[in-house]
This record gives sequence, structure tokens and C-alpha cells, in this order.
Amino acid sequence: MRSRLLASCLALLACLVPRVGAEVPGPTATVRELLATIRQVKENPATEEERRAQRRAVESLHRLLAFSEVARFALARQWDTLGAAQRNEFLALLRELFEKIAYPKSASFFEDLEIEFDGERIEDSTAEVSTTVHHPEEGLLSIDYRLKREGDAWVVYDIVLDGVSLLVDLRSQIQKVLREESYERLLERMREKLAEAK
Repeated sequence: MRSRLLASCLALLACLVPRVGAEVPGPTATVRELLATIRQVKENPATEEERRAQRRAVESLHRLLAFSEVARFALARQWDTLGAAQRNEFLALLRELFEKIAYPKSASFFEDLEIEFDGERIEDSTAEVSTTVHHPEEGLLSIDYRLKREGDAWVVYDIVLDGVSLLVDLRSQIQKVLREESYERLLERMREKLAEAK
């Protein structure tokens, strides 16, 4: 009885603990997963099954994107003035904006596109994966994904579309509101965008 219990505990531990030498998905594999998952997002999931699939896809996308990094960069000096609760509030709003607006738009953009992977460059704990797509309206586009290592995984923190960094673009929009209005007004604007998306 005791030996059976011990064997069961060891089997459970074997499932929970990663195998030694188990391969961690590299930057290109991470981007492939990101793109495959983004294509599962629907603008208005109609059935309960579609809504469950949407929730799973969104959770995966949140895991694949470096939200804290994006938030810190976008808010710049404002980030350092915020307490933990305020940072969590901003991150929650940012995630919800991605979920309700950015993910569906990206899904629509990538829906039928063929993506060519042109290679990856890894330097210490950062990497860049280069791709090319042929868009029916926009023509040939280069899309580069910038990643960083977080623990034993790679996460995307920026996407560069034909030389334009989406992270830098987001920062410039946020900094404009902070400069001309206030942090409180920035949060209001984010909530207004979410209300429009519902």
C-alpha cells in the first residue's frame, strides 16, 4: 500500500516537473504560435463554444505578449510614479483593449495571408524574427517581431511593420495625451475606447 502511494506521488511529480533537457520553444516557434492563435480570434463569437475557444485564444495571446514591458515603455516616466494598484489597473485596461480591439483587427489582417519566415537573430536574451507577407491591398510587407526571454519562454514585446515600430507608435500616442491632458484623462480615453468596442 505504502509503496503504491509512493509510486503514485512520483508519477504525479513526473507530470508536474518539466523533463530535464525538454526543449523550450524558440523565438520563431513563439511567433508561429502567436500568429496561429491570433487567427482563432473572432470579432463577434456567436456560440458558447466559440466564446470558450475565444477565451482560450486570448489567454494564450496574453501569455505570448510582454504586457509589462509594453506598459513600462509606453508610459515612460509616468510608470515610475504609479503604485502597484495603479500599474495593475493600467495593465488590465491595456490587456482588455488588446482583447477587444487589437486582437480582432489583427485576426482580420492575417486571416488569409501566407507568411514567409525569413530567419531569426538571437542576441543574449533578445531576439528578432523576420517575416514577409503579401497583402492583397497593401502589397509586399515586412513584419519583424522583437522578443525577449522571460524565464524559460520567449515573449513578443514589439512588432515592426515596414520599419514602423508599433511599440514606439503606442508610446507616442500615450505620451501625447499625458503631455496635453493628464494620466487620469488617458485612463478615461482607454475606458471610452472599450465602451465603443462593446
